[in-house]
Parts: sequence; C-alpha cells; structure tokens
Amino acid sequence: MKTKLKVGVLGATGAVGQRFVSLLKGHPWFQITQLKASSRSIGHSYGDAVTWRLPDQPWDEVKSIQVTPCRPTEELDLVFSGLPASEAETVEPMFRDAGIPVISNTRSHRMNPLVPLLIPEINAAHLELIQIQKKETGKSGYIVTNPNCSTIVLAMALAPLYRAYGIRKVMVTTAQAISGAGYT
Repeated sequence: MKTKLKVGVLGATGAVGQRFVSLLKGHPWFQITQLKASSRSIGHSYGDAVTWRLPDQPWDEVKSIQVTPCRPTEELDLVFSGLPASEAETVEPMFRDAGIPVISNTRSHRMNPLVPLLIPEINAAHLELIQIQKKETGKSGYIVTNPNCSTIVLAMALAPLYRAYGIRKVMVTTAQAISGAGYT
C-alpha cells in the first residue's frame, strides 16, 4: 500500500475546518497529522478544542491530535484551509512559501491571476497555473482555491448548458447568511 500524504487543516475548529476533517475521515490518499487553529485552541486536544457542528462526530484518532499554531512545519505534504479570509491572506502564503501546497476555501486569493480558481468538473485544465505560480513565486508550494459556494453550484448547472447551447445572459439572486456560518 502506498503511503498516505500527511495533511493539515488550517482553521480546523471552525465550520469549514470541521467539514474538511469530516471529509478526510478514512480517505485513501490523505492522513490528517496536524490540526491548526487560533490561539484559544492551541495546546488543547482537538476533541476538547472543537465545538462540533456537524451531524457526524470526529473520530477518536483525530480528537486526540493536539491543536497547533497556523505555522508551516516540515512534516506536512499538503494543507486544506478553512481559515477566515482575513487570516488566510497572510497565513496561506506562509505555507506556500514553505513549499507546502494549500487547498483553500477562502476568497483571499480568488482574484490572483496565478491562483487556479477550480471547479474540477468544469475547468481542471486551470491546474496548469500551478506551474506558472511556482515559477513566478520561486517557491515549490502553491495555492489553489475554489469560487464562492453559490458560484460553484450555478456553474455546475450552467456549464453543460453553455457547452451544448451557449448562454448570453443569466440573472441570479442568492440569499446567504451575512456571517456565512449557518448557525447561531
């Protein structure tokens, strides 16, 4: 069996970080080895630090991982970032600059022309930007992000229609929580 990549989750105690943790349970390619969060969680076990908001529960192995600061370490192959945008702006480039790929869910780098804004089912070829980003930054790490959640769903529905028939105009309204957190 091939060795799994050692991954970390940035913002692991937040709603998006919890979703990353949940989705990584039993993953065939990735093993969570580090959970990183704010200063109020550092030094605590994940099980003690997190107020779990999802219907499933974190599994025992992940609950025992000690939460550490959002700083790069050599033991990581990749990080998934659920950080708030204000923190991601400075923290994610630190990981990239340390040679650690960052898969981000924040808006912080979405307008950077070197950062792939990825919906794999629609534009996987945009991953070619990674090589350009690495060349431009002179770093072996990189950042990849996704579009806004409403945009992803809309694009998934419109892409096949656009390919088949073309689209001239779309009018969309979304009703999202101001916080984006979805809970009280």
